Amino acid sequence: MAISEGLDKLGKAARRLNETSDRLVQLVRAIDGALGRLNLAVDYVGQRPLDERTTTDPHGKRTIELAYLSYLCVDDRYQLAIKTIKIHESKVAMSESDGGTIQPLLGAPRGLLHAAVDHLPELVGALSKQVWDLVNQVERRCQIARDLLTDLESLEAMTSGAWTVPDSDD
Repeated sequence: MAISEGLDKLGKAARRLNETSDRLVQLVRAIDGALGRLNLAVDYVGQRPLDERTTTDPHGKRTIELAYLSYLCVDDRYQLAIKTIKIHESKVAMSESDGGTIQPLLGAPRGLLHAAVDHLPELVGALSKQVWDLVNQVERRCQIARDLLTDLESLEAMTSGAWTVPDSDD
């Protein structure tokens, strides 16, 4: 009896986990879609890893794999993503890292997707800051362009009709 009761509890727990996980995926998909509709086109890679895995090869060299929540261009559109970086260490205390791999968050393993949700507020805050910084830069550049255009139009008005092209001495 005890084994069948344990299996029953396990089955109920698994069903509930799968149902709530499916709801979480739907919510993340909706968040990803809402961010995409904002048409931000700005890159972000989280500061804290979602996951860290370390392996050691037969020669004693370690490889550390770090996964970060990101907002990057993947498959020709900006979307929530996981950027994974591998750091290869050697006994000589030197290390090297590759540029990393990027995959859409919605295609990541369930554990990474679940962990990423805890980092979403940080990502949204960082994107907001980046966008406001960009807005300020574009507004400053608009002012520069307006001032230059005003100066050029004034110069044009002053020289209108009075400007002659000098003959070349070639």
